[in-house]
Amino acid sequence: MHMVNQSRWKRNGYSVPAPQSVKLEVLKRHGNTLGTWVETGTYLGDTTKVLGASAKRVISIEPSKDLVIRARKRFQGKANIEIVEGLSEEVFEKVLSGISGSVCFWLDGHASGGLTHRGPVVTPIRYELLAIGKLKNQFDSMVVFIDDFRGFGFKADQDADYPSRSYLVNWADSLELSWTVEHDIFVAWN
Repeated sequence: MHMVNQSRWKRNGYSVPAPQSVKLEVLKRHGNTLGTWVETGTYLGDTTKVLGASAKRVISIEPSKDLVIRARKRFQGKANIEIVEGLSEEVFEKVLSGISGSVCFWLDGHASGGLTHRGPVVTPIRYELLAIGKLKNQFDSMVVFIDDFRGFGFKADQDADYPSRSYLVNWADSLELSWTVEHDIFVAWN
């Protein structure tokens, strides 16, 4: 399946979005397996599974009760994977308050149709970034991955919950983080 997606991606001139396998390579290349991963938007748990195969600990936040049940069943017996039920804008900061050391964030919790949950905001990214900024001093190191960079900054055709691209850049700069964009993923790190 991934080869077909990569072939189609290549034929389309490597346009965004990149196939999931390419995005996972970005996470592996820039991420840290020695610490904790915090993921927003568990969905079917495919990224959670990949992260959990090598990470010390994975905490995945999912607001859909049905998807939480599926994920908990899928990862039953995996001691390093925890599925937290709730809206990210309500539980994210509480989850972070119990974490220290090296942390990687995969921020992909947004409504995108289908089985994905649509809460009071299309994307909780502003809440998540504020919480990370507030608690950043408790982390020895961190890498923040924000998926779907193409969706930021186009308010004419997107919900106003998506901030501008400069919002992400200014946030990273305010925390003195280095940053780049790779395959439609905004990556910031210290």
